[in-house]
Amino acid sequence: MTTSVNPQENFAVVRMLEFLSDRSPWNRSLWGIGMVLALEEIYEAYQVMAQGHLSEGSIKQVISSLNKRVGQHPVFTLDERRLLNTHLQQVLQPGSVAHYTIRQISAVVASDYLARWGRVVNSGKFNVELLARSVAAHLLDAGFSAQYLRDFINEKIKKAHPFSLAELCNDLQQEMADSPLRDIDVLLAFSAAPKMVNGIPPSWLQGAKVISWLKKHRFDTSGVRAPAAFVLKVRARDTIGAAQAARSESDRYAARTLLATGRPLNRLPWLWVVGSAAAFDLNHDRRGVEVEELYREDRIFSADANKSVDAALELLAHLDGSSPVAAVAGGWGAIEGLLAPSNDRSAAADNLAGLVTCSFPRSELTRLAHLVRQDFPGAYPALESAPSNRERSRVIAGMIIDGTMPTLQGLSDQAAITRMGKLFQNPKTELKIIRETISDSFHRLYRQRNMILHAGKLDSVALTPGLRTVAKLAGAGIDRVTHGHYVQQLQPLDLVARANVALELVDKSNPLACVELLETTS
Repeated sequence: MTTSVNPQENFAVVRMLEFLSDRSPWNRSLWGIGMVLALEEIYEAYQVMAQGHLSEGSIKQVISSLNKRVGQHPVFTLDERRLLNTHLQQVLQPGSVAHYTIRQISAVVASDYLARWGRVVNSGKFNVELLARSVAAHLLDAGFSAQYLRDFINEKIKKAHPFSLAELCNDLQQEMADSPLRDIDVLLAFSAAPKMVNGIPPSWLQGAKVISWLKKHRFDTSGVRAPAAFVLKVRARDTIGAAQAARSESDRYAARTLLATGRPLNRLPWLWVVGSAAAFDLNHDRRGVEVEELYREDRIFSADANKSVDAALELLAHLDGSSPVAAVAGGWGAIEGLLAPSNDRSAAADNLAGLVTCSFPRSELTRLAHLVRQDFPGAYPALESAPSNRERSRVIAGMIIDGTMPTLQGLSDQAAITRMGKLFQNPKTELKIIRETISDSFHRLYRQRNMILHAGKLDSVALTPGLRTVAKLAGAGIDRVTHGHYVQQLQPLDLVARANVALELVDKSNPLACVELLETTS
């Protein structure tokens, strides 16, 4: 429970925690990377362009997005903003002084980025949503695990009554310094020794030595039967992040083993991270891709699945649980296969962003309708008698517009009501902002795909953060494509056209139109 004397600070922290939760639905998740990483990304993009693997048009898209962000970001000084704007007006020559200047500015801002937000809070003028998104993204980009950050923030809040958001920003800045990226040992063990031409390497642990290692690091050894194991050394800021990094390494080894021997790698289902109190689940990580339409329309085991949609779903599955490289290739392949015109593959990013944007109002309203019915049973007859989710969403939208919405228990839900109220007051502008933000994430996925497949670059600064932001969004978008195909009998690009028309024609004189941007019939 947040306990700041300033309600805006309470909302900011609750939204921050929501962004750091893997259980948050796509419409309340973190859609973009942080400002510092965005500067590092454009610096890297110039280097890749110099090698011929990114087009000038791709660079211009990044510049355009970054220019807008710099203009609204309050942590920059006037001189920093002026200097950045000067270097974001045109495509720079890779390796030039101007190119290196971007990296220098990034380093300056990164050195006290969170403390700068603390000063913004103390000024009394801050945007709740921008602060929460910026701080959460910056910390995740820097290599912290989401669960570690949630635990850290919750602990700080409990100790301070009332807490100060500015002090929390400063505490997080200090934690950046106190928990640097470092080497952490992780034990990966096997239920059967892997097949190797020269046998098990001397550096590996075998037999009783596996148990000895576990006991040395104070792990419970009951049920552990491992003839062989070895210690991975990964770079992370915390033990949860180390487990995540080790899972990715483990998946790579499993893929290599299958290719080399035709046999699976028989791994035990745990990872032991030095410094943690218990073992981690080897198969824990999912990125949150969900296409619920398959369940709603009972098509999981359908024999008459459309070949194009079915193939895209198979590719999209890699975005949810495969290694970063496979996730990027499969994820973009699914999007491009359904939504790219033949003459412009990158247009698929904007097309999918339009579909996701049109889905946003209904997704928020659906949850709010459920909560009102749950918390205030029988209090709103129009809501109880509404025959469909669509009609319930219209009722809730009307209540928000009329100012008759009850106060919900959760601060995150109260914040959602505020966001929706702002959207209904100026739907075209607000939906445009949402679309641009989501489109940036999909364009980032496309650039990552090009860097991997054309440049062989597997260590891009935005590879892992980009997947974190795009996975749930991609699932939401393909869910709409699937619904459009099976329920509305619309081809994907026909559905895109419907979305584009709806977003262009939506107007504050009829805000209820936001409820049904992709529909013309019940």
